[in-house]
Amino acid sequence: MADTSDAEWRYIGKADELAVKKCQRLHSAGGKQMDLALFHHQGRFYAMEAWCSHLGGPLFSGEIEDYKGRCHVMCPWHGYMFDLQNGTNDLGLRQEVHEVKVDSEKVYVRYKTELSLTAA
Repeated sequence: MADTSDAEWRYIGKADELAVKKCQRLHSAGGKQMDLALFHHQGRFYAMEAWCSHLGGPLFSGEIEDYKGRCHVMCPWHGYMFDLQNGTNDLGLRQEVHEVKVDSEKVYVRYKTELSLTAA
């Protein structure tokens, strides 16, 4: 387990509370363009860029789907599918993914800015 005291590990919330929603937005202190999407699927958390690399659709409003045997998020605007583990899709588009850790039932995301579940 990584040391969650590292300045880049951002505390998001309690795992049981966050697990209630499959997809949600994490607001970045660096501005909207740096927001992340937090996903919960089959007991695991994933984080990636919030805005689709195609035309900027809100991935935190997407649906989690099983696609080719792996979990993906489907962009609500144009249906592009992105692998939750590595951010790739079949057409060569890519989303940056970020490491998520659960330590003592608390969820942390490794990221360069502070993150919040609510807008500042």
